[in-house]
Amino acid sequence: MSKKAEIENFVGKKLHSLQAEADLGSGKAMIANLRRGAGREIGELPQLLGILLKDMPQEFWSKDGTATKEEWVCYTVLTLYALHQQGYDAKKQWMHTDEEVSMGTALYRLKNSYGNDPNAEQRIVQKMRMLATAVDRKELSYHLRGIVQLLRSNGIFMNYQKLAGDLYEMQFQEGKKRVCLKWGQDFYGGRTQEENEENEEKKEKDK
Repeated sequence: MSKKAEIENFVGKKLHSLQAEADLGSGKAMIANLRRGAGREIGELPQLLGILLKDMPQEFWSKDGTATKEEWVCYTVLTLYALHQQGYDAKKQWMHTDEEVSMGTALYRLKNSYGNDPNAEQRIVQKMRMLATAVDRKELSYHLRGIVQLLRSNGIFMNYQKLAGDLYEMQFQEGKKRVCLKWGQDFYGGRTQEENEENEEKKEKDK
């Protein structure tokens, strides 16, 4: 199993565990604590370390006190999910989905949520550009947090397990290019599909 697949597998299990315990006091407390960690560095909130490190493969662990690529991804994705889930019943409206909803697809849906706003696409494309040009993990986390807050406000869910794999790849130069291309394809592909459907509907009406 590749490192990316291992990370996705670990994060997926964590997400399903959080959902399974969402009705319990302990589960609610875990999500609330994780939410407080969004935008913070690993270690700033020691109470999160148990949630993060439990069942994590030890080869992911840091040996020098600096978060590894794997630790950073898992921490970032779980805290962002918790932020995204705020205000929604995790049993009825889960903001993580197992469907193929990438960051690009979620941003396309976010654009659509603004209706006929002529500047919506430009604003969303700028969000993608900021992710692509982030110079370090701290800046990337900052932009991700802002996007997740917008998705939450508009009730748009995303596949956080896949996001984990994407963020792992983004820490490598070639991987970053691949991820940004895929997000762009999902964003513009969604628009193309919508335009094709509208054209088909128009043809049917004109018959």
